[in-house]
Amino acid sequence: MTRVLVYVGVLIAIMAATEARPKSAEPKCKSGPVDLVFIIDGSRSVRPHEFETMRKFMIDIIHEMDIGLEATRVGVVQYSSQVQNVFSLKAFSKPAQMVKAINEIIPLAQGTMTGLAIRYAMNVAFSAEEGARPNVPHVAVIVTDGRPQDRVAEVAAAARESGIEIYAIGVARADMTSLRAMASPPFEDHVFLVESFDLIHQFGLQFQDKLCGMDLCVESDHGCEHICESSPGSYQCLCLPGYTLNEDGKTCTPIDLCAEGKHDCQQICIASPGSFTCDCNTGYTLNDDKRTCTMIDYCSFGNDSCEHQCVGVLNGFNCRCHEGFSLNDDLKTCTMIDYCSFGNDSCEHECVSVLQSFYCQCREGYTLNEDETTCTMIDYCSFGNDSCEHECVSVLKGFHCRCNDGYSLNGDKKTCTMIDYCSFGNDSCEHECVSVLKGFHCRCNDGYSLNGDKKTCTMIDYCSFGNDSCEHECVSVLKGFHCRCNDGYSLNGDKKTCTMIDYCSFGNHSCDHHCVGVLNGFYCRCNEGYTLQENGKTCQSDNLCNTVEHGCEHQCVSTPGSYHCICPEGHVLQDDGKTCGTCRSSNIDLVLLIDGSKSVRPQNFELVKQFVNQVVDQLDVSPKGTRVGLVQYSSRVRTEFTLSMYQTKEEIKKAVMNVEYMEKGTMTGLALKHMVENSFTEADGARPAGRNIPRVGLVFTDGRSQDDIQEWAKKAKEAGITMYAVGVGKAVEDELREIASEPVQKHFFYSADFTAISQIAENLKLNVCAAESQGEIEVKNPCACESLVEFQQVTMTTLDQLTQKLSAMTKRLEVLENQLLTRK
Repeated sequence: MTRVLVYVGVLIAIMAATEARPKSAEPKCKSGPVDLVFIIDGSRSVRPHEFETMRKFMIDIIHEMDIGLEATRVGVVQYSSQVQNVFSLKAFSKPAQMVKAINEIIPLAQGTMTGLAIRYAMNVAFSAEEGARPNVPHVAVIVTDGRPQDRVAEVAAAARESGIEIYAIGVARADMTSLRAMASPPFEDHVFLVESFDLIHQFGLQFQDKLCGMDLCVESDHGCEHICESSPGSYQCLCLPGYTLNEDGKTCTPIDLCAEGKHDCQQICIASPGSFTCDCNTGYTLNDDKRTCTMIDYCSFGNDSCEHQCVGVLNGFNCRCHEGFSLNDDLKTCTMIDYCSFGNDSCEHECVSVLQSFYCQCREGYTLNEDETTCTMIDYCSFGNDSCEHECVSVLKGFHCRCNDGYSLNGDKKTCTMIDYCSFGNDSCEHECVSVLKGFHCRCNDGYSLNGDKKTCTMIDYCSFGNDSCEHECVSVLKGFHCRCNDGYSLNGDKKTCTMIDYCSFGNHSCDHHCVGVLNGFYCRCNEGYTLQENGKTCQSDNLCNTVEHGCEHQCVSTPGSYHCICPEGHVLQDDGKTCGTCRSSNIDLVLLIDGSKSVRPQNFELVKQFVNQVVDQLDVSPKGTRVGLVQYSSRVRTEFTLSMYQTKEEIKKAVMNVEYMEKGTMTGLALKHMVENSFTEADGARPAGRNIPRVGLVFTDGRSQDDIQEWAKKAKEAGITMYAVGVGKAVEDELREIASEPVQKHFFYSADFTAISQIAENLKLNVCAAESQGEIEVKNPCACESLVEFQQVTMTTLDQLTQKLSAMTKRLEVLENQLLTRK
């Protein structure tokens, strides 16, 4: 045992020395022959750079060893959910061969079946068939970074009983209890736990003294009162028989070894001065060590007939099976346990039982997912070798090519040709049919033009060329054209232009401002800012926008006897009838919850940020107006900025574009909880509820929530928060409706893809503006008496103005009609 301990210490010390000093042609210290097997963890939790560190760990140790068939033999076993024999003890006799094989190891990247790997090492790797030698120390070094997914205690004990010295090196996430269950005692010499793979080599330093054979009892001031006992790299103080070592670890006190239970007797201790002797109970015999007792072993008689293991009991024996097997009804033979038969394997396709466990296997054409239970059909199109001109469609065990709409697949089953719709013979074209994508069009012969029915043809109309220069009417004739004037006009000498008869030139129009000639007559027109009176001749000023202080922020529009203010597109006239705003009385606290899960993808997350800024553009952002806060969520929740952080649109929009994509899961319920408990608190900038400032929450998501949303969606609305739900892609409609406030149709929006969310933002602003309460601004009841009277007065005034304007227009028409009759 001591020889093996020193040897593995040698190995790890060599590794540490290699890191700390320049390499030499020969190691400082050599060891005797040993059979060494590395058992390395190849599960998917071991990251690629960590696996490379473990690979270097083995190579550096091999470089410092005396490798040879008569010296040190090395084997390597990799395990995850299964075991891989990288190379056996007899495979190579030169370090270069071993290094090449280690560098070619590909991580298995599955589970962590450590017990299965130890059993393989005991039954196979350390067998004579694989190169293990008798009377040579057998050493196993296990390197792992996680908790075993199977049982290790019993199989590790069996391996130790078979003569294998086990060292357990745990890294980062490894479980100390599991490491101690695997390793040989004492644990302080056989169990190591480090924070990362980069620190493995540090544990070789404590074994360097063991390698070189320093005797600290001789070469140091040990201070032992009785006896100093050396050990590799250390020493300990011992006492003479009949004495016990005190707490100072150096001085001794005489004791009654039997009375104080320090006699090492397994059953009976018989005290004697300064010593003791051991005895056994009836039915047991004292072993050669004079300490322990052994019950009569009926199994040693050789007539037990047990298939696996015979266990002696008092006055008899029982048969016992190896781990992973169950005893049959004959109480002698064993059958391997079928873990698949328990019905808890959760395998989507097939369950495959193995010793002490099981694994899931997919049917042909499918691949096992990362959860190691479900299967996904293999996407052969993703291999990139489909050669499809348009589109590749994956099917079970293969793929086929598909053409875009308007194309048909060629005989090579890869390329596409545009469909010739003219070849169908149903085009009805009078002259010629021309095929185009997804259809056809008709074309006429030279000298003809296509009619409105898009099928028949008409001879070219030379007047239609637009170069006839006729002011009124062009009349096509064969191979040419001539000009003709409308009724009431005469053709001028240039044979192209026409002149209307000017009735104003007769001098009897009596217009106050301007006479305007019209066909077969005239009418009077006033200068800008004046209105023609009922007599159709005199003018009166009516543009109040030019004569009064109207106070319009954007534009004043005059009406007969009055005026009103208007705002630019995208703005709304405020209650004062003069100023403009993006939303009428825009005074709300708005918190947006945006989905940052992995399914959104980076390019679409940029569209989500643009969507948020499009919503912000419609709001009147200010400390006393609208406040905006932003929360991003995935598997966790992160406040990007609170309601009080930014006070202008520009600050908010800049902060939105700087938000970093979180990825991972979709915990919408957790985000709603965060919004209710944090985002709308005064500490985060929400204004007190007593001020009647509306609180609005907007949830943007692209998929199903991975937690329950019902509780916190309800609490949000009970807290007086008006909730809007915006879904894209795979968002679940039932969840969106659960989140949205009543009426749901005004608070729930959905789009099949991210490219349409800008339209959602446009529609959303109308509802948000309409839903805004006035807050601290007075709100009139439209059903109150004074409101109805005011509405009636405004309506009657408008109707009177329209009636007067209509009466004036009617009288002017009568005057014009009389003038025309007079002229005739």
